[in-house]
Amino acid sequence: MNKKFDINENSLQDMSIEEFDAIDAGLERHKFSDKYTKRKEQYLKNYRKEMLGFTSRGFVKVAVAAAVLIIATPVSVNAATNGELFQRLWGNAGKKTTSSYEQTFVEEEKLDDNGKPSEYTVTIPKAEYVEADTEKAEELIGKNIASEPTVIKMGDTTMTVMSVTRDKNGIVAEYTLEKEGGVDCLNYSDLDNMAKGAWFNEDQNLMFAFREGSGKIYVDLEKSTEEKLYCYEYMVDNRAGFYGAENDIPKITDHLTLDYTLYNLTRSEVCAKIEESGDLNFDETPYITEEKSVNIPVSEEIETTVFTSKDGGNIEISPIAMNVDMNKLESDTDEASIDTLYKMEIVYKDGSNYLITDKRYPYDTGSINDVEEEVESFSYICGSLDNHVITLFNRLVDVDQVDHIRINGTDYTVK
Repeated sequence: MNKKFDINENSLQDMSIEEFDAIDAGLERHKFSDKYTKRKEQYLKNYRKEMLGFTSRGFVKVAVAAAVLIIATPVSVNAATNGELFQRLWGNAGKKTTSSYEQTFVEEEKLDDNGKPSEYTVTIPKAEYVEADTEKAEELIGKNIASEPTVIKMGDTTMTVMSVTRDKNGIVAEYTLEKEGGVDCLNYSDLDNMAKGAWFNEDQNLMFAFREGSGKIYVDLEKSTEEKLYCYEYMVDNRAGFYGAENDIPKITDHLTLDYTLYNLTRSEVCAKIEESGDLNFDETPYITEEKSVNIPVSEEIETTVFTSKDGGNIEISPIAMNVDMNKLESDTDEASIDTLYKMEIVYKDGSNYLITDKRYPYDTGSINDVEEEVESFSYICGSLDNHVITLFNRLVDVDQVDHIRINGTDYTVK
């Protein structure tokens, strides 16, 4: 059986976990469902139990752990890193522009009625990366980057958070993972980088997550080795993702919180034990050997600028992220949402542009002419509870030089 999934179609109901894990970047555009009206921790706990076992990242109870702070010399980030930080996080170092193409995957363990392995085809859109202007980057966000490395020992794995950058909608964290004999807590590949990012390996005993946001882990395959991974995590701030939620959202003050959990068995074994017992809680089991939280220093958040449309729609934008209110956009469906967003473009005063996404509109396949023209040039994108769409850019945006922002044909100008 050969199933074909366009990344812009939203019919995931019949898709297996294996298919979803292999799917390309378009299906990363998940929208928070009504389940998120309760605490995010409870949602993830139930979702893991019902759908993924322990394959998704979890959140743990707070037990403050000691961490080592290496205080950076108080010089500019650009001078200290020779611009490498900007090129890795928002440039083209360790990343490459790829054209749109289709790829077929075979599931050997799933057979069709004729006894043949199931196949499915996905469309992977173009992703364009550009070189960062390091002097301009220093000017735009240099003072807002926290670059005091924090070293956290998590069993046999050492995590070093090198830098954190944020605005009110998005967070970008740069860190390394080291383990003698090879880092095994993450599964990662070129395809994962193009799709949903690295994911936790269930055949080991560690889980970790930043409490105040969630998103995508990009592993720099060019710079990484078997025993040391260079990771860039692009996250939506929970405050942006949970607009309208009736619960307590962890807020960033002077730090991010890194939660981690260690088990005395592999996570797949723990999952099997819990399913077997039927009465154990996923986050409160006899198999947890250590669960702690570490504070990661942050700097002041980057300021955002508001752009508005003639119909009263608004966009919040900073050099690293953008939050679009979809509620004022017309749609062929009952309500506009991340599912009805088909084109986002930033147009600068000099006439140049940053095409963030351009895809076949699910309700009008004539939005673009060819699959090969589909574009997804961002680091992460996610929908909020109340139909906002938050995008983490894959390059820095000089907001002062933006003439207008065009969303689905609607123009927004500075307020």
